Amino acid sequence: MAALSLQDWLSLISTIAIVVALLFAGVQVREATHARRDQAAVAMLQSSQGEGWTHSMDAVSRIPPGLDAAQIDAQGEQAAAALVDFAVRLETIGYMVFSRLVSLEMVDDLLGGVILVFWSRAYGWVVRERVRTGNGKLFEWCEWLADRVGERRAMRGHEPAHLKHRGWRAR
Repeated sequence: MAALSLQDWLSLISTIAIVVALLFAGVQVREATHARRDQAAVAMLQSSQGEGWTHSMDAVSRIPPGLDAAQIDAQGEQAAAALVDFAVRLETIGYMVFSRLVSLEMVDDLLGGVILVFWSRAYGWVVRERVRTGNGKLFEWCEWLADRVGERRAMRGHEPAHLKHRGWRAR
């Protein structure tokens, strides 16, 4: 076996250094992606917490499901205001799922029931508002998110967390 020259050794060391740097960069990118998802999950949780969210959800849940826009209007200004407030928050969450900043699984586990309750009350009103405003994109991510949650549950079923995870134990 022939001995390596100094130039061969330096070339080998340079190649190893490049490979190690590329591996390190790959690990850093992966870690940054995980950190971004974690930050997005925290942002989602913060937007779904607090008095405004709770007040809007309470008002939305008092609207009977399946009403048309005129029937929702008859519920009073508070009903429409709650639908708008809640929809604006869900728009952001829907787009976060679409952009893969947070997973559909996480959103469904935390908010899926609330999303479906909202959409069952808001649908007729949103359709009317889209026509009235000439904006077919109005609350589009709410509808998209409700559709995805509904599809996911239709395919996988849905078991409440207290039953699905009843065997969970702290580590």
